[in-house]
Amino acid sequence: MSDMTPTAETPAPRTRPDFTHVSDVMLYDIARHTASLLTSLFLNRQRDATDDAEREHWAARERLVMRQVQALNPDDRAGLIAQNEAWVDEDRVLRDAQQ
Repeated sequence: MSDMTPTAETPAPRTRPDFTHVSDVMLYDIARHTASLLTSLFLNRQRDATDDAEREHWAARERLVMRQVQALNPDDRAGLIAQNEAWVDEDRVLRDAQQ
């Protein structure tokens, strides 16, 4: 067990969206939209980078997400939900770090 004391409040757990009545086509669109939001964040970070190494880091993150988008399988409902949640989590962490 760790004896570290948290330096910030523990964030409230995120409520997972209920996609029960959402079609696979719409799930695919939601995932693509989430990827677009995340890549726009990466583009902004690239633009604001102070050196080439930082700029390349954000460019690499953008390329990874674009490869993940290309690999999305519109017929894999569980995969679409999982990938979307991973992108939402990454977006949230990066935006929280900005504040």
